[in-house]
Amino acid sequence: MAWHTIEPASKIRLGEVLPFTVAGKRLAVGRTERGYFAMDDWCPHQGGSLGEGTIEDECVLCPIHAYGYHTLTGEGVDDGEQVEVYPVELDGDVLRIRIEEDLE
Repeated sequence: MAWHTIEPASKIRLGEVLPFTVAGKRLAVGRTERGYFAMDDWCPHQGGSLGEGTIEDECVLCPIHAYGYHTLTGEGVDDGEQVEVYPVELDGDVLRIRIEEDLE
């Protein structure tokens, strides 16, 4: 696994989730009262961009049908589906995201 950075982390405001491409992966990266999070940017239900969704009660809501995925576990609260979540660390104003890279 390798660490990748988004900076400045402060461009992600509290209560906001945004789409990013990090190490060739589309991620939804956001910030809640608990801190920053990163998860896959694809809703398994309809394929919507979770990074274009909203945050409610520690869940990212898909912009298509408002299906929710928990920011800590990736567990779907509406459909039983799951999205992958990635470890994050904040170092000053640099957000580090750990992503397993494909070795081909």
